[in-house]
Amino acid sequence: MSGARPSPHVIFQPASTVSESATRLVLYLLPLVLALLLCAGLVARLRAGFDRERALARLDQLTGVPNVRAFYELATVEIERARRYQHPFTVAFIDLDEFKLVNGHLGRTAGDAVLRTVARTISAVTRASDVVARVGGDEFVVLFPETGTAPARLAIEKVRQAVSGIVPAHGWRLSASIGVATYLVAPESVDVLVGTADHLMSAAKRSGKNAVSHETQNEAVGVR
Repeated sequence: MSGARPSPHVIFQPASTVSESATRLVLYLLPLVLALLLCAGLVARLRAGFDRERALARLDQLTGVPNVRAFYELATVEIERARRYQHPFTVAFIDLDEFKLVNGHLGRTAGDAVLRTVARTISAVTRASDVVARVGGDEFVVLFPETGTAPARLAIEKVRQAVSGIVPAHGWRLSASIGVATYLVAPESVDVLVGTADHLMSAAKRSGKNAVSHETQNEAVGVR
C-alpha cells in the first residue's frame, strides 16, 4: 500500500565481531588496570615505609621507649588537653644515681642493659596512658595525664621502689633521684614543664639521692 511505512532496518553484527571488539577493549584496558594496581601497591608500600620510619624516629633506639622528640610532641598535646578540660597532670624527671659507676665498673654493654631494664621496669609499674621517655643518657621522664597531687605521690613511689629493686651486680642496687611537678593549671610550654621537674630532681639529688622532690604548681588558682 502506498501509505505503508517502510520497515526499519536492523543491522546485526555477528557474534564473532562483538567478541573480537570486547577482546580488543580488554587488551587495551588491561595494561592500564595493571599499571593502576602497581601504582596503588607502590603507594601503599611507600606509605607504610614512611609511617614505619616516622615511628622509629620517635623511639629511643637503645630502650625502645619514646625519645625526647616524641615526649615533647605528646606533652604538648597533654598541655592543650589540660587547658581545654581543666584537669591536672604530673611529670616526673628521673635521674639514675651514680650511673657512671655502672659503666665504669661493669662496662658500657652492661650499662646499656641496665638502661633497658630501667625503661622496662618503669613502664611495667605505670599505666598504659602514661608516657615513659628517655631524654638523656641516664635520664627518663614520665608524663602522668589527669593525675593530681595525691595519686602522683603514690605513682612516683612505685617508680622509685621499682628502680631501687634493680640489681646491676651482686650487692649493688640502683637508685634514682626524682623531681615531680604536678600542674593544676597547664604551664606555658613543655620547656617550662621539663625545667621545673629537672630543677626538683636536682633538689632531690642534693638531699641525699634515692629521693623524691615533689611540688604542686598553681595551687592557689587550681583545684586539688
